[in-house]
Amino acid sequence: MKAIKSTVFLLAALWFTSGCWALKPEKKYVEHPSNFNFKYKEQKIVTSDGVSLQSWSCFPDAKVDNKTTLILAYGDAGNMSYWLRQVAEMVQAGYTVVLFDYRGFGGSQDFAIDEKYLYYDEFVTDLTAVVQWTKKEVKSDHLGIWSLSMGSIMATLTIAREPVDFLVAEGFVIDPYQIVQVIKEYKQEQYLLPPKAPTYADALSRLQLPCLLFAGLRDGLTTMDDSNRVKFLNPNSELIPFNASHLQGFQSLSGTTHGQKYIDGITAFVAKLYAVHN
Repeated sequence: MKAIKSTVFLLAALWFTSGCWALKPEKKYVEHPSNFNFKYKEQKIVTSDGVSLQSWSCFPDAKVDNKTTLILAYGDAGNMSYWLRQVAEMVQAGYTVVLFDYRGFGGSQDFAIDEKYLYYDEFVTDLTAVVQWTKKEVKSDHLGIWSLSMGSIMATLTIAREPVDFLVAEGFVIDPYQIVQVIKEYKQEQYLLPPKAPTYADALSRLQLPCLLFAGLRDGLTTMDDSNRVKFLNPNSELIPFNASHLQGFQSLSGTTHGQKYIDGITAFVAKLYAVHN
């Protein structure tokens, strides 16, 4: 037991040095879809409470289009432009990808953010609006959410109110309260949760749609055990491990191209899913 605790402490320490799990929105974009070799459309999406969100829809060549759309729900820092290089590989593989910025991030409408919050309830409103918009405006046979770290909280809560066909999640958060407790223990910092945080456990218990989970063997907070627990609770889920830390799956699961094995995993999951339903 002592050895297990020591291992967990080491993993958590390594994880915390990466500077993750702090709301650090960036307004300036570091990349733009115009710098990549795919078609895109820039649009504003208005939420149910009247907030304007910046969004980019990225489209594959018709020859490789697999008629599957992914909405990217990223984590707690930067903005959507930080993920464009991974998105470019997904588009090359035939996926349509819809990116957006949460309120207060990137080109979306300003929103006062206290960096000591783990997330805001309003981010769920944002993702819900994007899902609704995508269903109406993007032609696709299948729709999934591709969630990263904190984005898995947004995705789980959104799916409870606005269903999609499947979920891809890396660094899945199984318990926000546990995240806050571990941060307090190892960083001596008190993070806060929004008023509706208690509803997460119920939403997670009802997450029965097909899920593909990517989990890092050296991720000290959103651990392999957490993803295995989700897999146990949801018989429609699959798990792909990778030998790296938090949100390093795309890099770790590369092949002849960046993220090749990561993308192949998603493609095999989607193909199996719709082979069963067709």
